[in-house]
Amino acid sequence: MLFTTDRRRGWGYTAGFMRNRTDFSLGNVVALLRLAVPQLLLFLLLILNLMALPIPYAGSVRPMLVMMAIYYWSIYRPTLVPPWLCFGVGLLMDILSGMPPGLNAGILVALQWLVRDQRRFLMGQPYITIWAVFGFVMAVTALAEWVLFGLALGWAPIMPVVAAVLLSLFLFPIVTLALVFAHRMLPVSSSRAY
Repeated sequence: MLFTTDRRRGWGYTAGFMRNRTDFSLGNVVALLRLAVPQLLLFLLLILNLMALPIPYAGSVRPMLVMMAIYYWSIYRPTLVPPWLCFGVGLLMDILSGMPPGLNAGILVALQWLVRDQRRFLMGQPYITIWAVFGFVMAVTALAEWVLFGLALGWAPIMPVVAAVLLSLFLFPIVTLALVFAHRMLPVSSSRAY
């Protein structure tokens, strides 16, 4: 019921659920901005992901920073990176990097679903296990991306893919620190989706 005739509050008293949705107080605006931190960090990592690093004997290498963020958020706050956002980020990454459209989009959505499915197991593990599972998942997805790219546009050398996997594995703890800091800025989730 939207309005009540409560004599203590008078006509037009808004029910509690509507009052919370239309309250534009500073606290609610700050909470909404804090909820946007993971998406902003994801797009920052997307921009950084487009920059190639020159590595001797491997050519230009792009670390998989977006994959790190989707992996992390799929474990600890999966509602903040839904599949449609993963698809959109992957499609944008495909368009901006010159990859076949849908390649990274499909891989990122599959990564999000896979990690979200194993979320209960991963949440109870120590950090070294999270890191090792990320390394395995990243190696499999990089190999799948290389094979799909090879089937679509022709085979590229494997050495830049191996260098990207190793560089991403090395950078994972550093990127995770930024993600943990952003996670601590988020408001506490009222409904847990375990």
